[in-house]
Amino acid sequence: MESGRISGWMQSVRRFRRYFPLVAAVCAVLPFLPSLGYGFLYEWDDGGFVTENAHIALNWPNLVHAFTTTLQSVYTPLTSVWLMADHALFGDWAGGYHLVNLLLYGGCGALLFLIMRRLRIPASAALLLAVLWAWNPGKCESVAWIAERKGLASSFFAFASFWCFMRDCRRERAGWAAPVLMLIAFLFKPWVLPLPGVMCLYAWSRHPGEYRKLLKLLWPVMAAGCAGALLVMGMTFRDLSVSGGGGAPDFRYVLRYFGAAVWPFSLNPIHPRPVWGSLLPELAWGAVLAAGLWCAAGRSRERLRVSLLFTLAFLGTALPVLTSGGFTNADYCDRYNFLLSAVAWCWIGVAGGRYFRRFPRVSAWAAGILLAGCLLTDLVYLETFSDTRLLFGRAAAADRPAPKALEGLALVAVNRSDPGLLHQAGALFLAQQPFQPESRRKTYSDMGTLLTRLARTMAGEAAAGRELAMLLTSDAPRDYYTPEAFLPSAYSLAAGRLIQDGNAAEAAALLELQLKRKAGDAYQLHFSSGLAGFLTKDFERARREWRAALELRPGDARLRENLKRAEAMP
Repeated sequence: MESGRISGWMQSVRRFRRYFPLVAAVCAVLPFLPSLGYGFLYEWDDGGFVTENAHIALNWPNLVHAFTTTLQSVYTPLTSVWLMADHALFGDWAGGYHLVNLLLYGGCGALLFLIMRRLRIPASAALLLAVLWAWNPGKCESVAWIAERKGLASSFFAFASFWCFMRDCRRERAGWAAPVLMLIAFLFKPWVLPLPGVMCLYAWSRHPGEYRKLLKLLWPVMAAGCAGALLVMGMTFRDLSVSGGGGAPDFRYVLRYFGAAVWPFSLNPIHPRPVWGSLLPELAWGAVLAAGLWCAAGRSRERLRVSLLFTLAFLGTALPVLTSGGFTNADYCDRYNFLLSAVAWCWIGVAGGRYFRRFPRVSAWAAGILLAGCLLTDLVYLETFSDTRLLFGRAAAADRPAPKALEGLALVAVNRSDPGLLHQAGALFLAQQPFQPESRRKTYSDMGTLLTRLARTMAGEAAAGRELAMLLTSDAPRDYYTPEAFLPSAYSLAAGRLIQDGNAAEAAALLELQLKRKAGDAYQLHFSSGLAGFLTKDFERARREWRAALELRPGDARLRENLKRAEAMP
């Protein structure tokens, strides 16, 4: 009776199997639908990519700019072009950008299902595994973060390229779709560098020792891979790591990445520094999974060879992350390479195929429990990416938060004029200072002092403006994270407080010091120069500088009012 029910269920599955790619796409995006109501994460790259991007308009000069420069030190021209198209369609409506992200992610889920089918994973198992891959909580930031369009689009075209290459291997003749799609993936985000190597491993598994056939199949994709790599390196590939440079591969994290591809033990988008004692459970989890997959091969030489190929593929796809510096490999962050988790789930599908058939009920229950856990975690964790204050606040709550988390929290406070939040960020810098390496302690101390004094000035405390001004005018060397984000506000607030206290001459001198040190962008410097001129009754200078500032920000109502006052002066 039981076998009859299972047989009937399997027949139903076969009947609707043609719709499984669509089912995989729809299921992949279900937990992330709330992101349609989210806005831009202004302080977390969405500002630089979209809202404050001077080259976001879709026109010929900006298209040329996209292909001849980098965006935040990464050569991603097609990402810039796609965001330009989004801006032309949706303007400032963030929901449109999120919708495109969801469509891309659904496409990734469908393509991964098709790849698994090419690997001869049963249709029902491939559908479950593709959804498990898509629902991994580590994917939340990739889907809900507009600036991560580069990773989603790159992964979509990388998956499409690999699927086309698998078709070419089956037909035993090279096609042009795979190399063209691979090159497109490179131009969205260069993390697909290991893809040609994965293709080599797959081709070898299909045609071991047939070197002439392998050469015929591989030369187009290898040529595309070399062209993409050379192009990226020519456009400042050395700046790919946000930590400021690459390094030797840190293979201690391989097991952590492998385990987190199935289920991450920790989630934090700003990558806190790990403490090795706390990493042991995650390393053990990754080791258990890897050992289980190797044991599933049994004594079969063929299955052992497949396990070796998957191991090499995983190590290869991990290399860009493992060599990208301490910022990226400090915590699991799946957005840095979708190929990592895709390889892991394909390996699980291939190694576990015979067990899925022998134990269908156990497999279904295990998948169901994991899916439920992923869904619940997604629904809770996704909210983190609805607002930068919530995002940086949760990131800063870690035992050893990354400086980027504290810096981001402070930037949110400055942009929203929130002295309480700004003081909290400064206090966190000071509290974390004793736990930092000697080379970073001064930076933490200087940041904490600057932010706490800036917060007190913003709150209107007596004498706070003078204390902040003394800090800014001091000749002692200071070391700040992203000084361009905080020093302009510090000069402006300190000068404003001095003016309120009747010290216009001191305020003007402070603004002149800001101009001398070039602390700010063009708009901020023009504004400060105009204010200094107004305070010293050089109204011609005030009018000239504020007009220049107004050209940069024509919608600034405060600046327009100041200019009217200056024009009313003789």
